[in-house]
Amino acid sequence: MTFPLIKLRLTFRALQDMNFPVYAGSALRGIFGKSLRQVSCLAKKEDCAGCAALSTCPYAAVFENGYIAVSKGEEMTNPYVIEPMPMGQKIIKQGEIFTFHHLLFGTAVDKLSYILLAWSKTGNMGFTKERTQARLIQVHQVFENGSIALLYDFEDADAETVSAKFDFSLPEEQKTTAMQIRLTTPLRIQHQGHPVSAEKLTARDFLIAVIRRQQTIAKQHIPTFPIIEFNVLRSDIETADLTQATLHWFDWSRYSSRQKTKIALGGIMGEFTLKGNLTQLYPYMVTGTYFHIGKSAVLGMGKYEIKRLS
Repeated sequence: MTFPLIKLRLTFRALQDMNFPVYAGSALRGIFGKSLRQVSCLAKKEDCAGCAALSTCPYAAVFENGYIAVSKGEEMTNPYVIEPMPMGQKIIKQGEIFTFHHLLFGTAVDKLSYILLAWSKTGNMGFTKERTQARLIQVHQVFENGSIALLYDFEDADAETVSAKFDFSLPEEQKTTAMQIRLTTPLRIQHQGHPVSAEKLTARDFLIAVIRRQQTIAKQHIPTFPIIEFNVLRSDIETADLTQATLHWFDWSRYSSRQKTKIALGGIMGEFTLKGNLTQLYPYMVTGTYFHIGKSAVLGMGKYEIKRLS
């Protein structure tokens, strides 16, 4: 069974010298949201509360599921993830290019034209706090095997392009007893209202976060996602071990214009090995590399890479 998912690689050319923060996920999400609202909102209200167009608005469907949640009486996630440039302060000179990824799931895939239009307008609005400008020059699709295909080229009208493909399938089970996990962006998992520290992270914490994230996305945005039989997976989750850990805590914060305060978003980074009967969990572990896990996944947090060891 397939379900809609697409991973986009967006390539920009800097029109001015640019200075991105150490972790650019929040900055990219902020400018994307402003631009998406500009190209899709008809009401032009201060916020989405009480808007008559809420149920059909592309901006609300992609970026403001919190308002839709109020109308449905449940907490909802947004159906996308922005994967920023690799961590570390980025100084990009005028004329240089930079790339990052935007993943869309389920219902967000239907809004692809609005999303690409929004990204094409972000360059004029300005990136970073200095509002430095850049131009979207190419959009690629990234496939499961790492290959890419050019969807749009805004500098070469004669470039050969292809149509986007949205069908994604859960990988097949593979006999797995050991898997190396590398956390490439901060992972923030809450337990009893407090973030789990690098010293206290367990295999159960990690695996539960992987499964819960996919259950939530499936329930809210992907009706065709295969049913996850948690009771079938429970024993493998409970008996898995986390070993050979070299983990540390990375602190960062973002400023919330809505709450008008800084929000702490530190999380765990590093590597560890999972051991146990991981065969049935393998398909979800692979799919989790697209969905990310933990708090603020839409900002690109909770990104991990896997390597099957045995």
